[in-house]
This record gives sequence, structure tokens and C-alpha cells, in this order.
Amino acid sequence: MVSLNPRSAASQFRSSQRLTITVAYSTLDALVERSSREGRSLSNLAAYLLESSLDRRGVEAPSAAPQPRAR
Repeated sequence: MVSLNPRSAASQFRSSQRLTITVAYSTLDALVERSSREGRSLSNLAAYLLESSLDRRGVEAPSAAPQPRAR
């Protein structure tokens, strides 16, 4: 279940929102390893992966998607 702030629908997508999910331990372990290897936070990596997945499926994602950090 996603809980959004009680603002108008148009303004809800203009700022970041918090989302809580449950994943398998092996998935979390892989995400933590990758985030460490890429020098980014777990939250930033998760947001990037979710938004990238939407982009690949042709779903309109916000233009402020977090980008991978340069190494």
C-alpha cells in the first residue's frame, strides 16, 4: 500500500515521496553490495532501478530521476 500526502494529485508528483517495501534477504544483500560498489546510497540505487525499469517499459518517469554517480 502506498500512502501519499493529502495534497492535490498534480502536486504529489512534484516532490519525492517515501515508499516502504519488503524484499527477500538475497535481494537486499545484492542491492547493498551493488550500492556499496557504486558508491551510492541504498535508497538512491533503489529509486534509480525502479525508475529505469519504468523507462524501459515506456512508462513516463519524472525528469528528476537519480543518475548513477561517476566513478
